[in-house]
Amino acid sequence: MKAEEYGGIVDAGTSLRRYYGLDGSGKGDPVIDQWLNENQFRCVAAVLVDGMGISVMRKHLPQDSFLTANIKEEISTVFPPTTAAATTAFLTGKYPCETGWLGWNQYFAEKHDQIIMFYNKGQYTSRTYGNYTYEVLPVHMIYDELNAKGIQAETFWPSWSRVNPCKDFRSMCEKINAAVHDENCRFVYGYWDELDNYMHDFGPSDSGTGVLLEEIQSEIEKLSDRLPEDTGLLVLADHSQIDVRHFDMLKNRSVAHTFVHCPSLEARACSIWVREGYRESFEENFHKLLGDSFVLMTHQEAVESGLFGKGKPHARFEDFIGDYLAVAVSDVQLDYGRNAEMKGNHAGGCREEAIVPVILVP
Repeated sequence: MKAEEYGGIVDAGTSLRRYYGLDGSGKGDPVIDQWLNENQFRCVAAVLVDGMGISVMRKHLPQDSFLTANIKEEISTVFPPTTAAATTAFLTGKYPCETGWLGWNQYFAEKHDQIIMFYNKGQYTSRTYGNYTYEVLPVHMIYDELNAKGIQAETFWPSWSRVNPCKDFRSMCEKINAAVHDENCRFVYGYWDELDNYMHDFGPSDSGTGVLLEEIQSEIEKLSDRLPEDTGLLVLADHSQIDVRHFDMLKNRSVAHTFVHCPSLEARACSIWVREGYRESFEENFHKLLGDSFVLMTHQEAVESGLFGKGKPHARFEDFIGDYLAVAVSDVQLDYGRNAEMKGNHAGGCREEAIVPVILVP
């Protein structure tokens, strides 16, 4: 996909934020704007199902099923199409270049480590970093901003969360239902990651993906039936997934021996630092081995491409873009001694992994 095609999820987030009097970098989503303005909901519940992109839905759900029948539009997520970048973009109304939240793990030179953004621990090491990523790259989520303004907002998360954890998706929907029936509640956000986790392990084409998706659909339909009349339900995803093949860079010394340190970001949008004097040979060998599967950009080309969005870039944005950025345009991903067991993944440059639904009820 081209750089200008990304960012629909920022517009969606901006529409929600503006409805509550907050700002956002996007231009707003006309379909969501119309839905909000015509209905003037007291409360909006936004449910984000990780990985539930259009390509996955089309594989497993009939066109007349509840979720597909209520798709009001198909929008793009951000680049890279991955959770750390996309959920942050939706909840802040800002592009990845603005927040600095670009991928699963990012290389922080001052720590000399590739830190997993959500978990604050090393991707390749056992080191932990407290709350470091949130301190260095603070973000202002819609629910935190609303509560700070005295507008009641609730959030619900999978069982790993310390804030309102839910043991399963049914439990989450029940808690969302209870929250929206509270007359003081104005906004609810629910995030669920089980579908994405399953597809990483078994692939989006696996029959079990369809079973899990139908279970999620059933619970969302039950939730929609119980909504108060003054509540709207928005369901969307952060990205989709594709079935993947693997290329292990560690097993190809002509590429890996040129690295300054381990790569970062994503297996399908890979940030690579190359030793001085080896760049020409790196480029030559990379193109020979992977030229049909990846677009290889220099640091400057990646920064100037606009792939990471519009707006004023965060002061540290360029720190996380290596000497090169390798973007997948096929089903291949780059492994570096790990992740070879993955059957499904995302974060590359294929349209199939970047288009997500906007589902609106009523």
